[in-house]
Amino acid sequence: VVGVQPKLTGALPGIRRYFESYPFICLEQKVSKAVGLKDAAMWAPVANAVSSYLDRDGLASYFPPRPDDAARGSDRLTAYVLAATHEAGFELPQAARERMLDGLTAFVEGRIERKFWSPRADLDVRKLAALEALSRHGRAQARQLGSINLQPNQWPTAAVIDWLMLLDRTPGLPEREARIAEAENILRARLNLQ
Repeated sequence: VVGVQPKLTGALPGIRRYFESYPFICLEQKVSKAVGLKDAAMWAPVANAVSSYLDRDGLASYFPPRPDDAARGSDRLTAYVLAATHEAGFELPQAARERMLDGLTAFVEGRIERKFWSPRADLDVRKLAALEALSRHGRAQARQLGSINLQPNQWPTAAVIDWLMLLDRTPGLPEREARIAEAENILRARLNLQ
């Protein structure tokens, strides 16, 4: 017998217990806990503190940066916070949200740069995640794709999903329908139907 549930939180007690006892305290983990539990009361203090986690470029840091720290916020974390809260229906304070969107725009357009260790080059994948987050707020533009090497069959599955969501939310992208079909075919080919 196969059952379908409308959501994981609340429906699966193990997942709820996991998040309720989640002991970690960086921004990513606070956001994940509030979003995972869909707990608006838990989200409120996180939302109120988000601006203290942003560097001078508007990118989120895992812990609040000191005023004299170099700009080391993470494009990945910023994209995650914007996407996860949007998906959960949680609001970010407008000023913090705009700073984050401006920071991601500058990152995608190459006006700011962040380098983090990765086992393989991941700039295109990181820019896709940023564009997907920007698309949730109507801020993705076709011209921004010029900074990405568009080879979806070479990307990890999460990046192909970001690409598909970006295409879905941004009607003005060139060759949109063909690119959607390509991304869907790539995802189908990666399914393991055992």
